[in-house]
Amino acid sequence: AGPSAAVSSSSSSSDDTRLAHVSDPSMEFLLTEVLHWVEQSCHKNSEDEESAIFAAEMAASKLERMGYSVGYRLCERLAQNKTFGASAAGKDPAQAVAASQLEAVKFLCKEFWMEVFRKQIDKLQTNHRGVFVLKDMDLRWLTRLPPNQEEARVAAIQLLAFPCGLVRGALSNLGIPAVVSCDFLADGTNMSACSFNIKIK
Repeated sequence: AGPSAAVSSSSSSSDDTRLAHVSDPSMEFLLTEVLHWVEQSCHKNSEDEESAIFAAEMAASKLERMGYSVGYRLCERLAQNKTFGASAAGKDPAQAVAASQLEAVKFLCKEFWMEVFRKQIDKLQTNHRGVFVLKDMDLRWLTRLPPNQEEARVAAIQLLAFPCGLVRGALSNLGIPAVVSCDFLADGTNMSACSFNIKIK
């Protein structure tokens, strides 16, 4: 479920293309190995509990920064011919900024999410004051995690740092600095149902 690329189909005309995606198990394995590497690099000197907690936070921060880099570059490719806020022409500046931000977030929910997860966000909520909640009821990278297990919950929280970084990086590329966090929607009974909370700075 990674970034897609257009490839020519040998059985069709030269201008006919189809999308090729990284397989879900391959992407999940890659993320798991990246997480393992990040944890190893951050836990080298974590002997007591306080050091271990700090190391875990450092690992999540490193994974989020990786996601930020990927999200920034992917959005640069996807949004290169798009203009946000054109429909807000003639409105007062505050309304124009709000309209532009909403358009950018809708772009994330549709085209950006489709490119990464092969589906659109299930639900978008906003208070029209710079706070957005993106709900995905079945996040592809977490569907294989077992429910109601503490180890799986911890792994899911760690892995969610990467898509949080993806969202923050994409918004940053569009000129929108934001803080992105995530929550589970089913109290851990379904690890793949989660929300991404965006607060624009």
